[in-house]
Amino acid sequence: MSRSYLKLFSSFLLTATILLFAGCLGTPSKGVSRKSDGDTNRPVSGKNVQSMFYKAQHQETGNMWDVWLYHHEGTYFLYYLANVGKHRWRWDNISMATSLDGVHWTEKGPILKKTPGAKWMGTGSTWKSPAFDKDGKFYMNFSEEISGRQNIYFAESTDLLHWTRLKGEEYRFVQNEQWYTKKGRWDCIWTTPKPGGGLYGYWTASPDRSKKDAADGIFGFGESLDGVHWKALAPPRVIDDENSGEVGAVEKIGGKYYMLFGHYPAMTTLVADRPEGPFRKAKKNYKVLTGHTYFSRFFRHPEGMLACHFTQARDVQVSFAPIKDVRIDDEGTLRFGWWKGNEKMKHRTIAVEKPVDSNAAVALLGNSFDTKQGLIIEGSLRLPKGKDSPRCGVYVECTNNFGAGLLIDSSGVAELGLINADGTDFKMEKRVDREMTFGSPASFRLLVRGSLMEFYLDDILIESFALPANATGRIGLINAEDTMDTLKSWN
Repeated sequence: MSRSYLKLFSSFLLTATILLFAGCLGTPSKGVSRKSDGDTNRPVSGKNVQSMFYKAQHQETGNMWDVWLYHHEGTYFLYYLANVGKHRWRWDNISMATSLDGVHWTEKGPILKKTPGAKWMGTGSTWKSPAFDKDGKFYMNFSEEISGRQNIYFAESTDLLHWTRLKGEEYRFVQNEQWYTKKGRWDCIWTTPKPGGGLYGYWTASPDRSKKDAADGIFGFGESLDGVHWKALAPPRVIDDENSGEVGAVEKIGGKYYMLFGHYPAMTTLVADRPEGPFRKAKKNYKVLTGHTYFSRFFRHPEGMLACHFTQARDVQVSFAPIKDVRIDDEGTLRFGWWKGNEKMKHRTIAVEKPVDSNAAVALLGNSFDTKQGLIIEGSLRLPKGKDSPRCGVYVECTNNFGAGLLIDSSGVAELGLINADGTDFKMEKRVDREMTFGSPASFRLLVRGSLMEFYLDDILIESFALPANATGRIGLINAEDTMDTLKSWN
C-alpha cells in the first residue's frame, strides 16, 4: 500500500488503549512444517494455534496487514504483510501461517524480507507456474520502493513454505511509460489463466491519463507466458468509476470477470465480459465490504471460489477474518456468504439463558458469554412487517450498559452504531444495504471475539464491525422477543 493510503489509515488511530484479544485454542493444525535451519527467511516451527479472527503471534511478524490465501493439496497457506519496526506502515517482511481446515491456524513466521536498500515492502499474491506439471514451481510477487520508485519482484517455491527471491534485472518488473507514470503505483500482480496458455495479470498502478489509450484506466494490465516475465499492456477501460484504488483480485466466475477493487475503506466490485475489459461498476452490492475491513482476495478451492480479507480493530490492529463463500445470484450480483468450513469454529455448545426482562427495549440474555475466547450465536429474526414497524436486531455490550447495536428494517437494510443498553441514544456509524430480499424469519449468525464482530443474515455477510472496546460478554435482543426459542450458541 502506498504512503498516500497509509495517511488515511493513520487517521483511524484512537488515543485510548484497546485490549487485544487472546488466542482461541482449538484442534492443532497438522499442516506442513519444517524447523528453521538458521536462515531468518525460513519459516519456524508452528506453535500457536488460533481460530476466529486469527492474529499473528510470531515475534518477527509484529503488525499484520494485507492478507492472501493459497490452497494446495488440503493445506491452506495464509500469507500477509508484516513488520516489527517502529514505523507502523513500513512493511518489512511477508509472513505466513498454515491450516488444514481454514479455521485453525499455526504460525510459521517470516518467509521473505525486504532488501536492505528498500524503504518498504508491498503486498503480493501467489500462483502456479504455467509449466507446473514439468517444473513443480509456485511463484509469488511483491513490490519494494527503492529510491522513490516502486517495482515488482518475484520469488519461487516448490512447497509454498520456503521461498527464494529471483535475482537479476530480468526479474524486476518496471513501469511501462507508454501508458503508466514512472513513479506511480506499481504493486501486486493478480493472475488469471489466459486462454491458449500463459497468464493475464492485473495490478495496482497509476495510468498516465494524458495518454489516449490510458485515459479511462485506473489499474494495470498485462500478460506473461511463464509467470515471471511480464509485458505491460494498455490499462483496461473502466466505465462509471474514475477513482484510483488498489486491485485485490480478479477471477472469471460464471462467464464474467469479477474484480475486487479497493477504495479505502471499502472493497468494491467491477465486472467485465472480457479479460481486457471494459470493466463496469457492479449494478448491485457494489461495495462488497465496508467499514472496519479491507483488501479482500479471491482464492480457488475444490469447493468453488472463496474469498478472504482482514478486519481492523479501532486501534487499526489487524486480524484475519473468517473465510467467506463467494456467491453469484441469477442477476450476476456478487456477495460474500458464510463458508460451511467455518462450522469448525464451533467447539463447545452453550445453553442460552432467557433475558431477565424480555420486555425491555434491549433484552439482555441471562448469560455472561466468554467473548475473549470467541462466541457464535445463531437464531432467526422476524423482520419488521412494514416501514413503520420497530426495527429488530442484536446488541453487543463493550462497556457497562453501552455497546454496539445492529438494527434491521423490513427490507433487510442494516444500521450499525453505538447505543445505550436501555435502547436510547443510538448513533449510527454505518448503513448497509446488500440489495436482496431476505426471508421472514431470516436466519442470523453473530460472531464476537475481543472487540471484533461479524453478522450474517440468511448466510449473507451483512457487515464486519469493530467495537470501541472488548466485548463484556453481555448480548441482547432488540425487538426480537420471539427469537429466544431459536437461539443456539458456541465457544
